[in-house]
Amino acid sequence: MKVSLNDHEYIRYSKQMLLTDVSEQGQLALMNATAIIVGVGGLGQLVAQYLAASGVSIIHLIDGDKVELSNLPRQILFNIDDIGINKASVAVKKLHQRNVNCDLSAHQVLIGADNYQALFNSLIPTSLPANGTSSVVLFDCSDNFATRQLVNRIAIEYKLPLISASISADQGQWFAYLPLAASSASQTSTINLHGCYHCVYPSDSILSQNCSQAGVLGPAVGVMASMQALAGMNQIIGRPIEYGVLHRFDAKRLSWSKAKMNIDKHCYVCQ
Repeated sequence: MKVSLNDHEYIRYSKQMLLTDVSEQGQLALMNATAIIVGVGGLGQLVAQYLAASGVSIIHLIDGDKVELSNLPRQILFNIDDIGINKASVAVKKLHQRNVNCDLSAHQVLIGADNYQALFNSLIPTSLPANGTSSVVLFDCSDNFATRQLVNRIAIEYKLPLISASISADQGQWFAYLPLAASSASQTSTINLHGCYHCVYPSDSILSQNCSQAGVLGPAVGVMASMQALAGMNQIIGRPIEYGVLHRFDAKRLSWSKAKMNIDKHCYVCQ
């Protein structure tokens, strides 16, 4: 566990530490944190870049897909030479070149009900801090409904803060979910109980197509990824977060709206 910064780190992260509620303490929190990113496509490769650049020390990238030509307009970490290579492995190689002190790992699998436990048991430390923040944050950057449902279950099962985002055509959304068991005794009085992803979108929901089917503009993906990375950093630093609020983004009108994620008392995932 890192307890102090050297001169190089002070200079590198000086602009972040100028924020009074970040300071050296917040930077150390980032540098002692672990991020697990499911999906290294439009959202995930940008989230990974922001987290690695901010000083997050351990980043696990999970994706079984390979880079395709149609990815390049919005997945700007990749280039034409990467076509046909696994996205997670390419991302790890490129991010390590820029952030040599970041411990990056590529997991070239598509997670499913049959393999997620073995993978997550190997990624998550045996003991997590019992304070107001978690040193491990889960980021859902997947591009399909089934995987989002699974990642939601994983967050609840492993008691991990979840930062989830998605976008299709001109409609994006993101939310932060904190399983009650992941909060400390001091937090429970300030965090309202809220629904999980399954409460809002039951598994039998009919949703719109993903961006590969409906299309999307690259900068719109960047907006959602930036919000997702920022929310994750706020979680690690200990800044207040609106848990259980679905933030919606209209990329055509450049407008935001939000709605509370109410609990479904019959939800078999979180209840």
